[in-house]
Amino acid sequence: MTNYQTFSEIIEHSFAKFNNLLAVRWRPEGSEEFQQMTYGELEKQVKALALALIKRGVSHQQHVGLIADVSHYWLLSNLAMQLIGVVDVPRGTDSTGPELGYILNHAGCSLVFVHNGAQIEKINKGLSQYNHKVETYVVLNDTIPPGATNAIKLSDLITEGMALLNDAAAVEQLKARTAAVQAKDLATIVYTSGTTGEPKGVMLSHGNFASQLNMLPTLIPCGPEERGLTLLPPWHVFGRIAEMLFFTIGASITYTDIKHIGDDLKSIKPTFVPAVPRIWEGVYNKIIGNVRKQGKEAIFNKFKNVALAYRKHANRLKGAERLFHKRNPLVSLWLKLTSFFMVLLLLLPKKLGDILVFGKVLQATGGKLKASISGGGALPGYVDDFFAAIGVRILEGYGLTETSPVLSVRQYNRIIPGTVGPLVPNTEMKLIDLEGKDVTGILGAKGTLYVRGPQVMQGYYKNPQKTKEVLSDDGWFNTGDLVRVTVTGELSIVGRSKDTLVLVGGENVEPTPIEEKLKESEYIDHVMCVSRAKGEDQKYVGALIVLNEERVNEYLKTMGEKAGTMAELRDNPLVKKLIQKEIQRLISNETGFKSFEKVGTFAILPKPFEQGDELNNTLKVKRHVVSEKYADLIDKMYSE
Repeated sequence: MTNYQTFSEIIEHSFAKFNNLLAVRWRPEGSEEFQQMTYGELEKQVKALALALIKRGVSHQQHVGLIADVSHYWLLSNLAMQLIGVVDVPRGTDSTGPELGYILNHAGCSLVFVHNGAQIEKINKGLSQYNHKVETYVVLNDTIPPGATNAIKLSDLITEGMALLNDAAAVEQLKARTAAVQAKDLATIVYTSGTTGEPKGVMLSHGNFASQLNMLPTLIPCGPEERGLTLLPPWHVFGRIAEMLFFTIGASITYTDIKHIGDDLKSIKPTFVPAVPRIWEGVYNKIIGNVRKQGKEAIFNKFKNVALAYRKHANRLKGAERLFHKRNPLVSLWLKLTSFFMVLLLLLPKKLGDILVFGKVLQATGGKLKASISGGGALPGYVDDFFAAIGVRILEGYGLTETSPVLSVRQYNRIIPGTVGPLVPNTEMKLIDLEGKDVTGILGAKGTLYVRGPQVMQGYYKNPQKTKEVLSDDGWFNTGDLVRVTVTGELSIVGRSKDTLVLVGGENVEPTPIEEKLKESEYIDHVMCVSRAKGEDQKYVGALIVLNEERVNEYLKTMGEKAGTMAELRDNPLVKKLIQKEIQRLISNETGFKSFEKVGTFAILPKPFEQGDELNNTLKVKRHVVSEKYADLIDKMYSE
């Protein structure tokens, strides 16, 4: 394990060690052809930009806005800032004007990097309600709108800096600025998109990030030969740490998007692909849709079930099971003997499935994928099972913006379904149940996870009250997540303590397992469970359903009915009956749900959930937004 103290130290190390290797590959806007830079070429541009910022008076620990999407622009700008101890305040271009106005005013950013010129007017309008103005905008793609007299092009700044690369005094000043960065210095203030309330500015230090980058390469076997493919928003801390990891190990980073990801998987042949669960759900739906159109669903499912059965028994032999209580030794021996014979029995059909069915699917990933990294939310079990069956290793991790972010990650050669792996090194934990009792050492106990370690944030910027609510004086951070720990030390996330639904009878219901189970239906795209209407707890769980419009319309055609829009489908009696049957099929005692966890009522929503509205930027449901928007519908759902 390395012992870097700051991210600026890592930047210098990677530039020196990997100078001739490919660093980044991207498509210029409006082009289908890739451009690329080596680490040496990237170093020259980064240091030129850093020199230009120093010359223009940008100071150590100054807060600078960085409103940009996934691109080499973001990487270049961010590296330059981090190299000289600037605190970046990042956000994506899909943020609203009021949101950006709040963040830039709260953080006090007088210098703001923007992806394109269109952001300038939006930010200015967002700032109009505050006594704060941006003095200078740096436009990353050089598109300065007319009248923006306080805007400069990124390319012009870099040109300024290039002239300073031959100035010995300027270069010495750059070295001094880099050397002055300390572990306790802030690296970034990330305003959480969150699923509740106003965004909070999470203060993450150079030491926070260095602790992650010292540790992650020892947990995920990777090196300079890796090819990373990403479309994650880099201002979100999961996308950021994935990008930083690639940079630390000298791997190449290729930036893609939804339009090109299929082609890029085949042409780039990535070895690692980080993505949020919603992206994996989309890939799953596309593969299943293609299989269905080809009329091969039956044989595909047959081989998938064989592969899952093989994995189950192979995992049991390796001791890689999600167990919350120790088995009787005799029972364990009997099960292992059974699994030994089952592995022998299933080996041949499993290999046939790999060759005849799954091999073709894997070719669509480029055929070189070592692992995909999933974070930013819980990976649905059925999606996890599917990719395991076809041979894609998913390293699901767990963490929060406040923990820089990684708290746990699956081990590369020990993937246990239903878990997010053990805690990472140098991290402590304790579990506190809903009654406030410490249940850390009790096997199978469920409790809110508290952690302490070098990755935990310094606090929320200018918000000591909110900081105190989650971070104790002795460093314990309340994650808000309900967790169970397996007998072998893996974490299993079972819900959010603040999302727990309370029924009128006092029963506590975790909505996440119900929601993820319902999303296994091909006719359901999104679900949010509720238990309150008209301000009162109800007797049973209700569900707000977002339909999979395409699949529901295909079903209606088989019934001799015509297709409809989302708004029309929600009132169709056949559709209501279909969803009722799906709920009854998936949520029952036979599928592992208690009687009080069953869905007693549901309502179909008139539109899909959208990022920036009902979904945050990692595509998790903003429960408070949905509850407020559909309050009348929820009341009506229960009254009926």
